[in-house]
Amino acid sequence: MKLIATFFILFLSLNISGQELPSPYNAGYEFPIGAKFTIKLNTTDPKNITYSIIKFEPFTEIINTFGKDDLFEKTGEEGTIDFYFYIGTHGESEKEKNNNMQVLLTFKNRTKFSLKYISEIQRNEDGGFKETSNMGAYPGAVGNEMWPYMINMIRLRDFEISNK
Repeated sequence: MKLIATFFILFLSLNISGQELPSPYNAGYEFPIGAKFTIKLNTTDPKNITYSIIKFEPFTEIINTFGKDDLFEKTGEEGTIDFYFYIGTHGESEKEKNNNMQVLLTFKNRTKFSLKYISEIQRNEDGGFKETSNMGAYPGAVGNEMWPYMINMIRLRDFEISNK
């Protein structure tokens, strides 16, 4: 399972990494599992925020679900959000780790804003996207979303500044 997941992540990541960066500002983009990326927000219109992908690279490590403290640099560019979309696991034995694999989206909001946004997931390679819940993004905070099943792609779109 671990080998198949790693190969799949690498394959999808190579497909998106050929884009010119930074990307044009847009309301949303799609990202494959096995990706580390940074977006820069344009907050001129707080209800219709667009963003540009300024960094993207494959990320094929399988991380301890509860040990993500070292993923992010201490400092980063103001107005950006750093993301990891990857597979994590936990457990003592290989059997436990294989049974506990899950997809995670972990991010650090380097803006001064609380943000809400729409996240949609694609579970099947040829399937459509379905909206999934998210916790939003809080200024300076690390956020984490988890799913117990495989996800091929995630779409992040329609960011807004939240009053919460």
